Amino acid sequence: MLDSFIYGLLAASLVVGITRSVMLIYRYYPHLGYGLVYGSVGVKLGVIGAFTLLAKPYIDNVVVYAFVILSAIIYCNIYMAVKLSGK
Repeated sequence: MLDSFIYGLLAASLVVGITRSVMLIYRYYPHLGYGLVYGSVGVKLGVIGAFTLLAKPYIDNVVVYAFVILSAIIYCNIYMAVKLSGK
């Protein structure tokens, strides 16, 4: 169970890192707003999918793993909505 939680945190940090980097790009190129948001969703999907396939043999409890990733995705969506609506 601890392994699943650690792998979930690692995957969540990738999702948060992608979101933060997209927001940095948005700061310099605000006219690309929605394209960056939808593009980052595709990148997140690809990264999490590849990471999950690579870590699948080591994930014992998939519920814990999925919960941590889902929490990170919800946080990133709220963060992005707040940052983009403030401008």
